[in-house]
Amino acid sequence: MSVWRNLFSVAGDDAGRTEQPITGLAKIIDQRLRAQGLFVLGHAHGDGFYEIFASSSPDMIVLPDSVEASGIAILLAAAYDPPTVVFERINSIAPGLGRRMVVAVLDGLREYPGLFQRLRVNDLSPLQADGRRWWEHMADMHQDFEWMITHDPDATHCEKSLR
Repeated sequence: MSVWRNLFSVAGDDAGRTEQPITGLAKIIDQRLRAQGLFVLGHAHGDGFYEIFASSSPDMIVLPDSVEASGIAILLAAAYDPPTVVFERINSIAPGLGRRMVVAVLDGLREYPGLFQRLRVNDLSPLQADGRRWWEHMADMHQDFEWMITHDPDATHCEKSLR
């Protein structure tokens, strides 16, 4: 009888399988971004990478300087050495939503302490009145993470060091 039960089990019924920490983290970040009223898409790239896109538009507009939608794109790069969360893109047309999206990601990371401590962003935001950029302020507010902030328009988010 157990053969029939296995043959007709519902796809996705993963009793007996353990979830990878990166997948559990991605689910929590997904939930936190949805709580901000965003549409969220995510997908794994093998065991070491998970990409998450969230947008205020169901068309998944996640482009810097977009006037149509707010959004964020991140890469959970467990295969980097050390494991790193890369903030690939962010845009907010609603005051405060950029900060709330970042906090949703960081609060998710805090539920898996030690899984990711390094955060990477290439901050091309304009200088603010104090002469600093937006991401530098975010790093000051969340000093429990190791921040790698660059300001290079020609830089990519790729890491050379994979495990």
